[in-house]
Amino acid sequence: MKNILNFLVETGNLKRIKRKGITFYCVKEADSAVDHTFRTAMLAWILGVNKELNIEKTIKIALVHNLCKVYAGDITPYDGFLPKNKKKKDEFVKKWRRLSKPDKRKIFNEKIKKEKKSLEKLTSKLPKEIKREIRNLWLEYEMCKTPEGKFVNQLDMAENLLEAFECWRNDKKFPTRPWWEHADEVIDDPVILEFLKEIEKEELKYNKTVRTKRYEKKRKNQKRNDNRRGY
Repeated sequence: MKNILNFLVETGNLKRIKRKGITFYCVKEADSAVDHTFRTAMLAWILGVNKELNIEKTIKIALVHNLCKVYAGDITPYDGFLPKNKKKKDEFVKKWRRLSKPDKRKIFNEKIKKEKKSLEKLTSKLPKEIKREIRNLWLEYEMCKTPEGKFVNQLDMAENLLEAFECWRNDKKFPTRPWWEHADEVIDDPVILEFLKEIEKEELKYNKTVRTKRYEKKRKNQKRNDNRRGY
């Protein structure tokens, strides 16, 4: 029981780990890894309940997907690329970093190596069954190995976008474009796309050029593909 206590105390450090992506835009009160995890788990439950998923497993994946940050910290796609000059940095982060597949694979491998090491350290003294389950669920998320893992992986991006949307609601100068561009690369689940469409509608009330009809088309194409597969 002592090892479980120590594990929970260590995971409490997630409350103090701020998500760096938002801080690049001078947001003083950035959300923490815990804030993100909680809302991702809520999204997993609410958006996943009508899908053919194991909801208990889906929520568990959402709960464990950020545990690796306890020792690895919050790793962003901009790490190692940000200019030191503030003006150049501000311009740099206004757009999503589009990379070649080899570059993406290299960055992903470096990231997952660091995060896996962190998770192994965090769970090393837990009971074997719990330790195995946490690690397997985390791998399902990272590798999108199962429908539940893939769903939460895309929800992770959707929650990031939701946080950016909230920042934009407080300050209409806040650039949500990088989050939309990232979402465009990774999200194809029809339920999540429907959710993004609602965010898009809110932004369009103030900025008619913020989005295109890309998500509507993408959502319809995905539904068509799902019907062909018999989902």
